[in-house]
Formats: sequence, structure tokens, C-alpha cells
Amino acid sequence: MALKGLKKENLAPKEEVAINDFISGATKQVQSLTPSNAKFQRYTFSLTDEVSEQIDGLKVRCRVARANRSVILKAAIHQLSKLSNEELQALILSELGMNAIPREQGKDKKR
Repeated sequence: MALKGLKKENLAPKEEVAINDFISGATKQVQSLTPSNAKFQRYTFSLTDEVSEQIDGLKVRCRVARANRSVILKAAIHQLSKLSNEELQALILSELGMNAIPREQGKDKKR
């Protein structure tokens, strides 16, 4: 029979102890891990090819191995949140191809 020569190899006691220590150490490390409380949800939104390529370009430019598209978007949102309301509105209007309307002109004047 082809399996005739397969027997459990007798290991020297030191080798067997080292192997068992390695296995039990790995088991202890896995058991000591605590699950993350962070909850992530997947969202879908549309981007133009140009914007998608810009995100990928920023990911490469940052030169951080763990960076991904989500991290790039989080960083952008963090920076946008630092803008004043007027700065944010002007930026959004420029992205939409619209000119910002000065507040004085945009309000109805009382007569």
C-alpha cells in the first residue's frame, strides 16, 4: 500500500515542547484580542472618472501604506469641516459651476 511508510515521526522532547509552546502562545494571543467597537457601514455614491482618479492619485501621493479611498475622503471631510460657512458655500458653489452670490445682493431689500 502507498501509505505504508507514513508514520508519526517521533520528535525529540525539546522540539515537541517548543512546538506546543508556539501553538499555545498563538492561541493565547488570539484569545486576548478584543473586538473593535467601531461600526462601519458601506455607502454608495457616484463619482466621475476624473474624481475617482484624483482620489487614487491622492492615495499614492500621501505615501501611507495603510491609506485607502475611505481614508482620503475622511481627510477631505475633516479639512472641509474647518472652513467657515461662507467659505464652504463658496467652494460648493464653485464646484457646481455657480458663482457665489454676495449676501447683500441675495437678500430681498425692505422698502
